[in-house]
Amino acid sequence: MEVDPKFQLDESALARIYVPSTSGVPVPLGSISKLEHSSAPLTVNHDGQFPAVTLSFNLAPGQALGDAINAINAKERSLGKPAGLATIFTGSAQEFQKSLANQPFLILTALLAIFIVLGVLYESYIHPITIMSTLPSPASAGCWP
Repeated sequence: MEVDPKFQLDESALARIYVPSTSGVPVPLGSISKLEHSSAPLTVNHDGQFPAVTLSFNLAPGQALGDAINAINAKERSLGKPAGLATIFTGSAQEFQKSLANQPFLILTALLAIFIVLGVLYESYIHPITIMSTLPSPASAGCWP
């Protein structure tokens, strides 16, 4: 709907708007609604088609990005967010999470490469398995970072 521009200057023009009732008789808009003055944003940010809010953070000197992401996720869980509310990381935090998602594949690939090198070195299938079976014990003892 569009109104004559001379009526767009103040809200008193709303009193002259009539809407049809269920019986078809025009009813003033003010009788079925209430005009309220309040503050409201001029724009609503969106991520795709959904309204979005952006929260940003900086790391304290010497702090790891993984620790910050874990702290944010823990706080999010403790607040009990509604089921329809989705949170995502962007920028460096998103890239960090993507790199962690590939980490098991990279470790498996590294172990396969070690197996191949040891197999070629010892010309055997069993010796690389014997050698690689000793890897978990130093790792669990805290010898690796």
